Amino acid sequence: MEKGKKSGPLDRIFKSIQGYLTPKAPISSGLSFWRELILTSILFTMTILGTIVYFPSVYLAWTEGKTEVLWIDSFSLGLVYLLLLVKKINFSIKATLILTMNYCLGLSLLVFVGPEGGGLLWLFPFPVLAGVLFGLTPSLFGLLANMIAVFIASKAQFYMSLPWAMAPERLYVVGLNFLIANTIVCVPLTILMRGLQESVQRRHEYLTNLRLRKAHIYRSKRTLEKEIAARIEIERTLEENLREKEVLLHEIHHRVKNNLQIVSGMLNLQNMYSSESTTSEILSKAQNRITAMAMIHDHLYKQDKFASVDMKTYLESLLRHLVTSYFPSGNRIGFEADMDPVKLSMEKAIPCGLIVTELISNSLKHAFPSEAKGNIFVQLKVKDTKVHLTVRDDGVGMPSIQEWFGQTSSKKQDQDSSLGLMIIRSLCSQLKAELDLKNVGGTSVCLIFKT
Repeated sequence: MEKGKKSGPLDRIFKSIQGYLTPKAPISSGLSFWRELILTSILFTMTILGTIVYFPSVYLAWTEGKTEVLWIDSFSLGLVYLLLLVKKINFSIKATLILTMNYCLGLSLLVFVGPEGGGLLWLFPFPVLAGVLFGLTPSLFGLLANMIAVFIASKAQFYMSLPWAMAPERLYVVGLNFLIANTIVCVPLTILMRGLQESVQRRHEYLTNLRLRKAHIYRSKRTLEKEIAARIEIERTLEENLREKEVLLHEIHHRVKNNLQIVSGMLNLQNMYSSESTTSEILSKAQNRITAMAMIHDHLYKQDKFASVDMKTYLESLLRHLVTSYFPSGNRIGFEADMDPVKLSMEKAIPCGLIVTELISNSLKHAFPSEAKGNIFVQLKVKDTKVHLTVRDDGVGMPSIQEWFGQTSSKKQDQDSSLGLMIIRSLCSQLKAELDLKNVGGTSVCLIFKT
């Protein structure tokens, strides 16, 4: 494709003139921009047309001996050139000078040449330009000034020797028609300009408010972005800290479990080298108690959350361990479990595990003498926000069970059972559990405590 055509000399001249005439004030300034543009356009037009008219007018004034017209035209054209070319002059000064020149030129022509000499034509745009450039009040003063000019002209022909003459009645009619026509054009145009000014002002205020709101919204957005970034950073830090704590808790539970298993292994070794049955039984019970606690830590280590323990899974694992540990001969004792999915804190899970271990140990020792067969039942239920943990057997029963738990007057207890039952009583107190003891058709111990 061909490149755009180069601009010709006329285009360059036109663009130069347009750039020179364009006001310095931005177009966003509203009516001020258009007033400056109107004034500059008037000056440019007066310069071109005034230059064209100047030479014939001067020649005619010279031949007729009207030197005052020659001086007026020369001064007016020079002033127009000055106002057009000197860009540093303030708008108000330029507008005042051009209006003053317009009025003086019209008044001079009206007085020295007469109504037919173009004076009224020069006076006609004076209030109109005053209204356009300055507003309604200057426009009304311009109409008053034109009225004064007509009055001065009507009186001047009687008191001065002028080269023209007109009957007073005719002069009054001409002047009155001139003023009426001038008012008809001037007032509506000035009111229109005033309305435009108010509209531009309202638009400017609206845009200003809009910019302020936009700036406020932007600042609010930046503030929210900073707050969100800060919150994200805080959340990220908290997540990192949480992950570190989870790793630490995993490691702690793993180490505690390993240490408890080491202790359990040492007790098992000691048990293997013990020749006394009583000592061996005590070591086995201690080993089971330690294993019950170790299984809690193992269970917590294998799950993601440490706040609670799944009691159903934990107790089922504990029962399997106890069955393997005690291993009744000939499978004469059966184990049954009925458990709801209950979650307890570690502070409550460990006492529950130890209590179940002690109760099952007591049932195996006392409920089935002489190789008797039977069953041990473990039940875990939730009723009305309370946990019901029951260990029951269908053995011969334990006549002294109320004494062991301090619910009747104490009798002499077996030394082997006293430690286990003391542990159970202590753990029940720790859980703040209620005890429901039954000794009919076997032994039943039910712990009731809050979740």
